[in-house]
Amino acid sequence: MTRKFAISEIIEQAAQKPSDADKISHLQQNQSEALKTVLQYALHPGIRWALPPGAPPYKPTDFLDQEGMLYMEARRLYLFVEGGKDDLKKIKREMMFIGLLESIHKKDAELLLAVKEKKLPYPSINYNIVNSAFPGLLPDEQVS
Repeated sequence: MTRKFAISEIIEQAAQKPSDADKISHLQQNQSEALKTVLQYALHPGIRWALPPGAPPYKPTDFLDQEGMLYMEARRLYLFVEGGKDDLKKIKREMMFIGLLESIHKKDAELLLAVKEKKLPYPSINYNIVNSAFPGLLPDEQVS
């Protein structure tokens, strides 16, 4: 059985590739809906997080083998952005986000905290790389 890499590990591995073409290829070879969702939520200018800035108080998980959890949980990220579920009370949304952070791999939790701030922890994985790897995921023109 092959080991499933955490979403954060895939992005980190791509960032370590020597050329942009290698970065793009690595992302494409490891593509999943969860990876694309995380990258889109980090870089799409039209997506706004409905959570306060900064890291909430959470306890990173001590459980082993959590690398696959974000693959299942990524479909729920819409709950934490504007327009996703606007009738959700602020405190409920924040508690759900803390629960999410505490249920996924530690590195994935750190990645999600960066994504919430509309950035990725690896500067070499940028808008142009993601847009080239997954055409249509982001608007063609980056809006600053």
